[in-house]
Amino acid sequence: MFRALRRWQASLAGRLVVLLLGALAAAQAVLFLALRTQQDLIVADMAHSQALAKTVTLARLLTTFPPQDAERLEAAFNSRMTCVNVANQPTPARAMTTPERQLAALVAKLLHGVAAGTPQVEIDASPGKSQPCGPDARAFAPGGAGADLKPFAAVTMIVPLDDQREITVKTAIEKPETFSRVSAVSFFLSALTVGGVAIVVARLQTRSLRALAEASERLGRGEMVAPLSTGGPPEVAAAARAFNTMQERLSEYFSDRLRLLGGIGHDLRTPLTTLRLKAEFIDDEAVRDDIVATIDEMTGITEATLAFIRAEATTEASQKVDLPDLVDDVAKEFLLADERVAVAPSPAFAFVCRPVALRRALRNLIENAVRYGGGAWVSVARDTAGVTIAVEDDGPGVPEHLIEEAFKPFVRLETSRNIETGGLGLGLCIARNLVKAHGGALTLANRPQGGAIASIRLPMSA
Repeated sequence: MFRALRRWQASLAGRLVVLLLGALAAAQAVLFLALRTQQDLIVADMAHSQALAKTVTLARLLTTFPPQDAERLEAAFNSRMTCVNVANQPTPARAMTTPERQLAALVAKLLHGVAAGTPQVEIDASPGKSQPCGPDARAFAPGGAGADLKPFAAVTMIVPLDDQREITVKTAIEKPETFSRVSAVSFFLSALTVGGVAIVVARLQTRSLRALAEASERLGRGEMVAPLSTGGPPEVAAAARAFNTMQERLSEYFSDRLRLLGGIGHDLRTPLTTLRLKAEFIDDEAVRDDIVATIDEMTGITEATLAFIRAEATTEASQKVDLPDLVDDVAKEFLLADERVAVAPSPAFAFVCRPVALRRALRNLIENAVRYGGGAWVSVARDTAGVTIAVEDDGPGVPEHLIEEAFKPFVRLETSRNIETGGLGLGLCIARNLVKAHGGALTLANRPQGGAIASIRLPMSA
């Protein structure tokens, strides 16, 4: 599951979703900071306004009513978020900040003729979640009614009166929670919506890219692909048009090359036949046999070249076959000729391939094993990625430095010039080309116990 998730994250749709969700999270974070700053300003203004109004009102009432009514006024002003105290002892002055001095000057202006001295102001923007007036404040009911308070801002104003009394008014206002459960649900729904839309859009936009990748893979195997649709976004349409143009030019190039080689090979047949007829009239038997042998070799090379070209030009449709059964059929051809060929038992399974081409590739490998190794042992193995067809022999093997040379056209590892014993050097070349046309690979190696092993590796999507 984690491997599939990593593959999805590496895809275009996964990267687009991750980028969009990252951008959404960054935007939410910036918005959170902006809202919190704005809320702090609003809460501070509200706290200042409420504290100022309550302080001025209480101060004027205390100077108007008799002193014995002070406790009644104090109790009337006390509330859950307001604490009032009337004392006869002055509070020591403290250094105030600039906003506090400005607010103190405004209090003194509004209480002109009432306040006996300069008021003191203390602004606490974030005292935490403790009770604004303290755990023992009379403003709170028994049982700790303020235990579940939200964060708040508090303003404390101390005003000295003309009658030597001093009033302390502490006013708090709760701050709304910026990142709450509603915010989390909002972000989750936004992320879900954006992610879903991004996945749908990415899959729609990459459909043409997937078709282009599949067509390129099929073209690389030698198949003819129908021209791709040039619809969709301009960039994708341009890539599809470029692929169609490339396929058309490649097709024309290979067709011209195959026609040229086919024409040369076909035209050589007539002069070779004429030379053979003329050679029959030579009286010297040794010279005649030598010339005829040379002409036969040239004829064999010509026929092999034409066969190679025909293999290149053949376009066979893919079919679903029983691969172990196909291998058994090829092996039976050699068994009928009394050759030493054995096939390891393998359970039947379906495989999509071009059966004629695959038969020819396998036939060439078994023929090489029989010719140079005295026999062939064939096995078929399957795994999740594909299948492997191995052809082993007990021959002398192949020199390590000549393994890749063996796959080149007309390269013979057998040193004699006898076509019967050395062939023409096209078997492995044709086999590798046919295997590559299936999207697979053909490798040749030496076995530790002696002999060689030729392995055909084919993907399941061949």
